[in-house]
Amino acid sequence: MNVYEFFNAGLGRHLVAQNGAPHRAAQLALSSTHKLANGGENRITSGWAIVRPDGAVIQQKLAATGITYDDRTRIEAFLDELKRWDGTPRLFLMFDKKPIPIANLFLTADLRAVRICSPKGVETFNFTAPPGPEAGGMQKAIHRRKADA
Repeated sequence: MNVYEFFNAGLGRHLVAQNGAPHRAAQLALSSTHKLANGGENRITSGWAIVRPDGAVIQQKLAATGITYDDRTRIEAFLDELKRWDGTPRLFLMFDKKPIPIANLFLTADLRAVRICSPKGVETFNFTAPPGPEAGGMQKAIHRRKADA
């Protein structure tokens, strides 16, 4: 299974029709507007999502069924997910005003190479080691929260 199929199986299928190539459905899910739980429509423009082999959890409350909604911060959600790692792949997504390009979708399959995907790029880090001077913002934030726990 490639990353687009993984994304669609856990999240994309709840948002858009799965017609055609998996990468097109993933792109449509990330760039289209979706019905919101409180009415109206909007593209996913903030928050986070974690896509697992058995489904997805997302912060922004959409009207779509089959998705788990969670209001934790992205740091809290990502740290909890990494601490409870069961060895199966994950897709960690951070949303912003611009959609996440499908070229920025990468699976995390090992705690030594966690991939946080966003519109700005992909931050990769070793969750099992402290951040070095070149560490990105997410690694530093997750490590600080991990140390406080």
